[in-house]
Amino acid sequence: MIKKLLLLLFTACYCTPAYTQIAQQQLFDDLLHLSSEALNGRKTNTQGALKAAQYISERFDSLGYQSQLQPFEYRSGFFSSSVGNNVIANLTTHNALAPQLIITAHYDHLGSKGGKYFPGANDNATGVSALLFLAQQLKMNQPDFNIVFVAVDAEENGLHGSKFYVSTLDASLPLLNINLDMLGVKKRHPTLYAFTSRQQKHAVKNLTSLITTNSLNIKVTSSIYHMNRLIKNNRIDWRKASDHYSFAQADIGYIYFGMGDDKHHHKSSDDFASIDQSMYLETVLYIEKFIRHLDFADF
Repeated sequence: MIKKLLLLLFTACYCTPAYTQIAQQQLFDDLLHLSSEALNGRKTNTQGALKAAQYISERFDSLGYQSQLQPFEYRSGFFSSSVGNNVIANLTTHNALAPQLIITAHYDHLGSKGGKYFPGANDNATGVSALLFLAQQLKMNQPDFNIVFVAVDAEENGLHGSKFYVSTLDASLPLLNINLDMLGVKKRHPTLYAFTSRQQKHAVKNLTSLITTNSLNIKVTSSIYHMNRLIKNNRIDWRKASDHYSFAQADIGYIYFGMGDDKHHHKSSDDFASIDQSMYLETVLYIEKFIRHLDFADF
């Protein structure tokens, strides 16, 4: 408890206001660029996706990381294959055997069709921009566990990037995945959902109850049916809905943070203007606090 109280104090005052303002502005700059027409919808195995991967890699490097491109190949038809690239950055402690938190967010989207592109601002430029923000913030007074930041490719057509990444992991280490996908849904009563593996549910509930938020509702569940009741949409299997499912299949615990159903999902209207900026910022800051409070002994 003392550790958690100290972390609360630190997160309230460790940055100067000017530095905080610059970091927060960069969050929106990243979101604006990743959803811009210059990247043409970021469809896997296109120039738009390659540009996005390069941008993410350069952003990691600008923060003092040595980013890595992780190329992979996957079957895209009966007689054809495709390629993608995950972008990885590591924040390590002096103990290589320390628990490892793997934060994921997919950067690919739908590309363009019929002369117009799909910006994918909420899906999932919000998650990737948050990933970059967390990479910057968590480098200061790093938690006592190793962190891997993974910008994942080929989520939209079968979670191929996260499946490949998970296949490379050392399962003998304590591992936990936090997956960020669709953090900018604009709603009258904004709610951040923490959809978890069953073994994580109670620890996440206890942890979220310690962290204050101004206007977000925080809902924790490990039940697909409960999640669908909360968002009033029975069409989605939230366990399989994003890259956390690749970790679930490998029996690795996960916490998926998202804002639920989005009326702009997979439409050209999913653009920067559709994001509630103040709510999105509060969501990202909340997730940072959550990570700083993590204690692997509870998981």
